[in-house]
Amino acid sequence: MASSFPSQIPVIVNLLSQLKPASVLDVGKGFGKYGFLLHEYWGIDSAIRPDPHRRLIEQSRVAVDAVESNLNYLWPHIDHFYRDVFKGRIEVLYKTLPSYDLILMIDVIEHLSKSDGLGVVKHFLAAGSQFVIATPRDFFQQELFESPDEHHVSHWTPRDLRGLGYLDYQNVDAGTVYLLTPKPMDLRGFGRGGTKRLRRIARSILNEV
Repeated sequence: MASSFPSQIPVIVNLLSQLKPASVLDVGKGFGKYGFLLHEYWGIDSAIRPDPHRRLIEQSRVAVDAVESNLNYLWPHIDHFYRDVFKGRIEVLYKTLPSYDLILMIDVIEHLSKSDGLGVVKHFLAAGSQFVIATPRDFFQQELFESPDEHHVSHWTPRDLRGLGYLDYQNVDAGTVYLLTPKPMDLRGFGRGGTKRLRRIARSILNEV
């Protein structure tokens, strides 16, 4: 579907604002919310008065491209967030695409076979890209619009991504958000480590006090 789990939005935005990429490929961009949020929380300089007569992509310090296989999701507003939209499936297109600082695969990788998904990930990691991947914790089938693009065909766990690069992850309700990078990174407020989880729990408790 064009959307994804809303509970993971704060976790992903926190990652994006710390990674500070100059170029991003949003694979399966759906409604385009992460394209917009990239500009809002990183690309647009809050110290500079915005120009309402220019698109976000013309005022932002981050260039965001997208891959979209479903032509029904090419709404007019997409042109305000994305520089280029490559039409087709990522497992077919990836070798023809330029390099990027960051690849977003938000509730997308489960639509690929394991071999295709790993091929895409390994290709961009070898080029120096970082990944933010979100995928359901438990496998469930999805049938929408009689479209093969909407089918879930694989289930991903940390074991599938371990050994490809530096891996950290965080469970968020029904999904898991992964950070996969060529080199180790330690980002504030994110990760599987016990200390980080305790800090998140403590912040949640303090927010309720």
